[in-house]
Amino acid sequence: MAKTSLFQKLRTAAALIFVFLLIYGTNRLDKHHFENVQHIMNTVYQDRIVAQHYIYQLSNLYRQKSEGVPGSLKEEAAKDINRQIDEYIRLFSATKLTSKEAQVFQLLKKNSEELRALEAHLAALPNNGLSKERISQLKAKANVIFENLDSLSEIQLNEGGRLRRVAQDSLDSNSFFAQLELLILVFIGLLVQVIIFYVPKSNQ
Repeated sequence: MAKTSLFQKLRTAAALIFVFLLIYGTNRLDKHHFENVQHIMNTVYQDRIVAQHYIYQLSNLYRQKSEGVPGSLKEEAAKDINRQIDEYIRLFSATKLTSKEAQVFQLLKKNSEELRALEAHLAALPNNGLSKERISQLKAKANVIFENLDSLSEIQLNEGGRLRRVAQDSLDSNSFFAQLELLILVFIGLLVQVIIFYVPKSNQ
């Protein structure tokens, strides 16, 4: 009888340990999915929504430069716009860039430097070098920059959509495992009841 009682206690302890390990494992899995979704949310905000804001601001600044005729902006106003452009480019470079995004961003910086060099060259010429040909050069370079900004904006949209799908997949997996965990716990609960209360018939 003592052996039967000891065996029953060991079975109960083993069942309880198994339940503990199951709950611990599923808890760690839930924590992993939660951290993954949280990371994606932070990434979408910092590297996509904020980056889109920088692109929008850059687009406005370049539009101010391209409107009207070259040299129409006062020198101090032109310097202020350039300072703002440099700051937004610096902020954008601090976001996490995809390989395609990094390529387009390098083109944007290159074209921005070329536009600024062209503006400085024209400013040094008599009458600011204003001619149809010179103005056409500036407008063409500005249009290339707008194309770069449009490409970067499209990347934000596509990458944001990709991250949303990843987050949804993680949430779906978490929901599936939560339901599976509930079913297993119910089964284990019933099994524990059987282990605790089942008393084998003694041979007479």
